[in-house]
Amino acid sequence: MKYNSQAKQLRLDIFSGTLEKSLDPSNRWYKLANLMPWDKIERIYNKSLRNQHSGGGNKPARMVIGALIIKHKMNLSDEETIRLIAENPYMQYFIGLEEFTSKPVFDSSLFVYVRKRMNVESINEMSLAVMEAERGKSVESEGGGGNESDNADKKKDERKNEDDSFVDEEGMLHKGSIKIDATCCDVEVRYPTDLDLLNDAREVSERLIDKLCRLSGSPKPRTHRKRARHHYLQVIKKKRKSKQLIRKGIRQQLGYLCRNLRSITDIVSKGSTSMFDSLTKKEKQWIGTIIKVYHQQKGMYDTHTHQCPDRIISVFQPHVRPIVRGKSKSKVEFGSKIGVSVVGGYTFIDHFSWDAYNESEDMERHIKAYYERFGYLPTTCYADKIYMNRENRALLKRYHIRAAGKPLGRPSKEMQTEACRREAAKDEGKRNEVESTFGTDKRVYRVNNVRAKLPDTADVWTAACFFVKNVMKFLKGLLFVLFEKMMLEVKKKFSAINRELLFSLKTVA
Repeated sequence: MKYNSQAKQLRLDIFSGTLEKSLDPSNRWYKLANLMPWDKIERIYNKSLRNQHSGGGNKPARMVIGALIIKHKMNLSDEETIRLIAENPYMQYFIGLEEFTSKPVFDSSLFVYVRKRMNVESINEMSLAVMEAERGKSVESEGGGGNESDNADKKKDERKNEDDSFVDEEGMLHKGSIKIDATCCDVEVRYPTDLDLLNDAREVSERLIDKLCRLSGSPKPRTHRKRARHHYLQVIKKKRKSKQLIRKGIRQQLGYLCRNLRSITDIVSKGSTSMFDSLTKKEKQWIGTIIKVYHQQKGMYDTHTHQCPDRIISVFQPHVRPIVRGKSKSKVEFGSKIGVSVVGGYTFIDHFSWDAYNESEDMERHIKAYYERFGYLPTTCYADKIYMNRENRALLKRYHIRAAGKPLGRPSKEMQTEACRREAAKDEGKRNEVESTFGTDKRVYRVNNVRAKLPDTADVWTAACFFVKNVMKFLKGLLFVLFEKMMLEVKKKFSAINRELLFSLKTVA
């Protein structure tokens, strides 16, 4: 049959009333909106607010955190997130709106202030609230199921608790297990080379000279910026660059940068203090950064080395440091290094640092964070070989925590038995959960492409990626629990029908 009404506008009943009555309950955003512990999240979010009794008032926590979840789940920019929410009624219902609106829910710049306002610990508290909500609702679904078979209850208990709980000699309760590891979260920064870094520093110094001369009214000093740019392009455009050519280009850029720094010093020394105070906070930071860059590059040039302590790789993000990881893909990564613990499938960031550090030092930090969150110690700790040194093994022994993995020294005869090998393989498989968590967060939630430029906002960006991963795990876990509950009810109905059939057959016989 041929239709001729393709150009006509179809009727949309979704905008005729409230969103709750018009939307499809099977949608993922609809389900998640009704399952999230918004009251706990609101209390955690309101703790981070400043000057709560002044100003125009804050946006609701459900609106702000819901928009943050949408942003990192869909891998969108701040502006695109607000546009998508204005076009999608399901997302508007998720953030707490009762009726559809085509207006922006708030300005996209609010995301920046939210990232400045919050911290990694508040994001961890939200993840903990989501985890407790899943445990509470799963317990409620089990309690309403009636008297079921013992085998089904044992399977549920085994799925929830990986290890049996016990009380140690000191009276401390041990329950659950912890999986720990560390990784690097790359920031969006250009691959650093000495020549590019010096060129950026020179261009920033020229920008500062122009502004300082405009404020003081003095004539601009000679900077040779066109010649410096020409010399930089002569090297950078070469397809094959020899060491002598690169060294020559670095020497030229060091000379131009040194000349510009002298000009900035002369202008500031001759001018008044108010002129320097008129510079923005970012411009003052640039002056200190380019001075440090010059001294680092000059020292490496004079000593013919390529290493220096606390090395700056970006003029615009001076807090970023090179993290030597030794991975097959890239030996050096540029970003923050985080220490992560995975408990029950939920990920928590226990250590966030912009400097490289030895992750084996984080063992006690992870154990204490676990105790502060849950009120008891773990029974087993799953970690990589770098964590299982003598100091950490003694620490776990002092806390009565089993160290999963291969023990130190030559393997004994007991360790070479088939049972011990199967147990070691099982422990290794459980430890791989933290590796899969890193893969999921980097591949799906783009935690390896942090686009926040400030150190105070990049840590919240990173933590938000892990929080959204926890939220999606929360949704899948509750849907699985609801599915199990539904299957048990169906099984009970069929068993009742079978009993009635058997009773009727016996009466007929």
